[in-house]
Amino acid sequence: MTLDGLTEQWLRGVVAAGFVPGVRARARAALRDLLEEFVAAVRAEPFDAAPGARIGAELVDLRMSAPPVIGATVHLIAGRLPAVVGEDDETRRRILDLLDRLVTGFVAAQRDAAVRAAEEMNRSEKIHWRAVQLDLQRQLQQAVLHRPDTGLPNEQHLRRTLAEIDRGQRLGLLLISLDRYDELSDTLGPDNGARLLTAIARRLRPLGVLAHLADDQFAVLVTGTTGPDDLIKVADQAVRLLAGPVPIDGHDLHVTPVIGLVERPVAGSEPDRWLHDARLALRWARQDRLGPELFDPARAAEERRRHRLAAAMPAALDRGEFTLHYQPLVRLADGATIGVEALARWPRPGGRPLDPQQFIQVAERTGLIHRLGRTLLEQACRQGAEWRRAGHDLLVSVNLSPVQLSDPGLVAAVADILHRSGLPADRLQLEITETGEALPYRSVLAGLGGLGVRLALDDFGTGYSSLAVLTALPFTEAKLAAELLLGFHESGVLGLIIAACHEMGMTVTAEGIETAEQEQTLRALGCDHGQGYHLGRPAPAGKGRFCSGGDG
Repeated sequence: MTLDGLTEQWLRGVVAAGFVPGVRARARAALRDLLEEFVAAVRAEPFDAAPGARIGAELVDLRMSAPPVIGATVHLIAGRLPAVVGEDDETRRRILDLLDRLVTGFVAAQRDAAVRAAEEMNRSEKIHWRAVQLDLQRQLQQAVLHRPDTGLPNEQHLRRTLAEIDRGQRLGLLLISLDRYDELSDTLGPDNGARLLTAIARRLRPLGVLAHLADDQFAVLVTGTTGPDDLIKVADQAVRLLAGPVPIDGHDLHVTPVIGLVERPVAGSEPDRWLHDARLALRWARQDRLGPELFDPARAAEERRRHRLAAAMPAALDRGEFTLHYQPLVRLADGATIGVEALARWPRPGGRPLDPQQFIQVAERTGLIHRLGRTLLEQACRQGAEWRRAGHDLLVSVNLSPVQLSDPGLVAAVADILHRSGLPADRLQLEITETGEALPYRSVLAGLGGLGVRLALDDFGTGYSSLAVLTALPFTEAKLAAELLLGFHESGVLGLIIAACHEMGMTVTAEGIETAEQEQTLRALGCDHGQGYHLGRPAPAGKGRFCSGGDG
């Protein structure tokens, strides 16, 4: 949205409100000047809301003084201007402060005009103008605190209501949105979209105190709740109220509500926190698609923790904080250590060590996994080459996130790391967990295999892993999930899996070996390699079975 586009919308709103300019171009130019003055005031440092009053007075001077003009102005600028000048909290606060002054200036100019007119009229005319002023103020209050499309209280009104509720009771807040409303609105057109929202508002009115916050987002306040179950019942009622078809322009539309819930004591919670938490629950409901979602403080805290981790990871990568521990891979036939698995660690100086799965998941969600994966792969390859120079010809096995397979430069990056580190390709093994996610990247796996790198299917026996899928992918090793060893006394199934993998030309490594009995059973079944605390715990390169200069 540009200032010109916003000016055109403002002019249309003013015309619709009752102002018919003599020359439209002149009116448009005047509104553009006022809008530029408003934007300049928003951006001014230090900020001063006084220009808002002057702009309101100039609207009256331009004969744009019909009561609905101020409503259209407030609604348009509050709703559309943030997209032009910035949507951060400070910018929105400045816009609202300027609008408050604009309304004050508009009313003051109206009053001054009324006073001047009253001096030229008789007493009865003065009484009439006072009534007009009162009506204007009533309409202004309606415009500032209500939505013009549905007439319902808006977010500002809802915040005031929340602030005035008795602090000694419990309260529930529902936020109700419509799934795929943007698609519906684009298909229906703006007029029919507004009719749909009006119809939705009518259906939701029986639920209680109703507000219309933005576009398809409605709020319902439920006072005097005794616990979350009361609010869940209201949410179920909302689903039933919106279940039937909505007739719009000859079509029966079906809408699916998405609902976020917050229920707790009023004391100790501010209006902004209620809305923040309800919007968070609404986002969860849209993500999980399991029905109405109740705000969960523990889940919110976990999300904040993930956000903090995501924010800290780039700098931690720059500082080289991510390291590797190495766990031995043992040949079960004779107990010889034939390799190591490189396991990611983030010691976090001054902080508590993290479960690797926690920061790996954050890295996958943020895209940092590509940089982190290459950093750790290079560490592992350099360490493997150093061991090799010290006389330890070890296989170095490194985990590869399925997300990394989407990187078109992955094969070239692995080849470059092998070249610079000096580790032979056949001494590197890449472990991939989910075959379901790996299937679309057969060409990438084939490219890695073409380098001479070994490919291992990690956690085999869980998720999407299956023998049928393995035949379509160039894996050279299957690593049995530790869960399969929990019932290792029933060795028939394990024996069949191991034999089937051997038939396909793959070696088999059993993960999670914790006891000598497990090791003995797997050896008897013909399992090639083993890994687990019984055989060796993960340790830094200089403290494990192999250190930089020789045996550790």
